[in-house]
Amino acid sequence: MTQRSFSLFRPFSKVGTDILKLSLAAAGVQGIALVALPFLQRFFYTPEAFADFTLYSQLAGILGAIATARMDLAVVQHNGERLARAALHNGLHVLYFTTGIALLLALGLNWGGFQMGQVPGLWFGLPLGVASLGIGALASSWLTRDQAFGTLARYRTAGGTAGEALRFAFVGLGHVGLIAGRVAGQWLTAALAWRACQKGQTRGIRPTRDERRAAWSMDWDYLRFTTPSNLLSMAANACLVFFLFEYATRDFVGQVGTALAYLTAASGLVIRSVNDVFFRHLKDIEPQKLPSLYLKWALGLTSLTAVGCVILHAIPGSLVSQLLGEQWSAMLPAMKWLSLWMMPWVAASSLSGVFPHLRRQALAFGLDVGHLLLLSFWLWLNWSHAGQESISSIGMDILKEYAMIQGGFYAIALVVGWRICKIGVRH
Repeated sequence: MTQRSFSLFRPFSKVGTDILKLSLAAAGVQGIALVALPFLQRFFYTPEAFADFTLYSQLAGILGAIATARMDLAVVQHNGERLARAALHNGLHVLYFTTGIALLLALGLNWGGFQMGQVPGLWFGLPLGVASLGIGALASSWLTRDQAFGTLARYRTAGGTAGEALRFAFVGLGHVGLIAGRVAGQWLTAALAWRACQKGQTRGIRPTRDERRAAWSMDWDYLRFTTPSNLLSMAANACLVFFLFEYATRDFVGQVGTALAYLTAASGLVIRSVNDVFFRHLKDIEPQKLPSLYLKWALGLTSLTAVGCVILHAIPGSLVSQLLGEQWSAMLPAMKWLSLWMMPWVAASSLSGVFPHLRRQALAFGLDVGHLLLLSFWLWLNWSHAGQESISSIGMDILKEYAMIQGGFYAIALVVGWRICKIGVRH
């Protein structure tokens, strides 16, 4: 093997090793979550309780994704420590604002008479959850920058395990117990990662005001394009839950939400691990090799997800009712339909780092605007006229249509991602 070929493939073998570290740790956490979830369903919480938790998860996911104006990505990309630290401080300042927005949103939903505003403790749990996600993202980005993937994996394992255990411990809180346990686990992960982040920084260095301004100038596209794009993307994927929460029965929302929880426990393992490491190593990959590597990863991830879908569809429908009770009878059919759009979604989300890497944030923003508008108009025109009981009784029809729309969009997103890899960096 020539020196040139060795230097080409060595970074990507390192990508695989780093992904494996995070994947094994995340697999342990998700494994615990998947083992705990049936017990929580069978013995501790009703579908209505999981409906409230699903709403919290979607709201926290949206605000958590933009909590730092994606300065977590900027921290990873800066080569110098001073600029990286300046980006981290900028992200913290944004987080103060986002946490306040979370509180106002929870209170506004309640004052506005929305069903979403009736979730117990949302006004308290949502700001705390968003703050923990923001701190965790910034600290994790510093550990990713230092390639401390083993440390990051351990902290995610500790926080995830503690969070699942506390959901059992907090059962006396009623519906709030599911939310409280999750928030506590997120704070543990954030605290551990932040402590390691502080230890990894050179002592005595504090970014000046000019350095923070310079970082803002360099990172402006993350705020201008990446942050709104993430907001739109998360909102598009959550709009079904928001719609169902207002227009369907709480029982049906809980079953759909729990179906999503099972699916995202598995797919989230792949997305988070690949995305963390793939984005970090993108600058180590030669531009002319990026399109073929993107295509290989896209096909591999789609195939992996397809295998999971085949296994899921082979599970007999009566099994869930036997294990969890008749109250959960709609969960497995919902999982089977929702799993179909996750084949292209897992690949597109895992490899989405190519857009900011190639400075195509504006393109990603345009895709996400179209995605949200498509889903919003579909829900409003096709389903807003149906009554609560009507949607719940024919709920699989709405899930079938949703799966087709989502699958089509993310297939297009994969093609666009591959295309911009061929075109290269926009100057």
